[in-house]
Amino acid sequence: MLEQIDREEARAALETCGRRVEQYAWLREALYDRDVSEDRHFRRAFVSHFKLRQKDRDYLRFCFAWLERHKEYPISFEMALMDLFRAFGILDPATASKLASAVDPRLPVWDSQILGSMGIRPLALEQGSRRAEKTVEAYEKLQRWYDRYLRSKSGRTAAQLFDEVYPDTGFSQLKKVDFVVWSILWS
Repeated sequence: MLEQIDREEARAALETCGRRVEQYAWLREALYDRDVSEDRHFRRAFVSHFKLRQKDRDYLRFCFAWLERHKEYPISFEMALMDLFRAFGILDPATASKLASAVDPRLPVWDSQILGSMGIRPLALEQGSRRAEKTVEAYEKLQRWYDRYLRSKSGRTAAQLFDEVYPDTGFSQLKKVDFVVWSILWS
């Protein structure tokens, strides 16, 4: 699907996700104009957009405090991953990537479908500190894949299609491609 983007299929799929595009644009702006650790509207929208509904209250409270503390500083996936690990004793690459990409929209969200297509096996099989190391390595592979894809003809086409349907969003090229890929998968 990613090597060959069908323009008409992608355009039709993109046109169905206007609410998610608006929600993401609002989240990007709201992140910087309020205390997101306290703002209920922001928290509800973030949980909905990034599909964090299964997380418990303490975990989410930590996530929003983390966003508030780090939104003005350079961050990384590894920083978010290890902060979550220190606080809760679990490696949660999906949530860590959502936090990191909320602050830096040039960072991809951890996606098991794309990782699987790259041949990266489930990381639950790894143990201890080796698992953390392997998780960071897998994320770095995901970043390299996106870097290559964004430079490819299909990646450029995907970003261009997004701009045609939703001009002037100011979204990163990576987020534009994400919306195209996921709009096709959701449709």
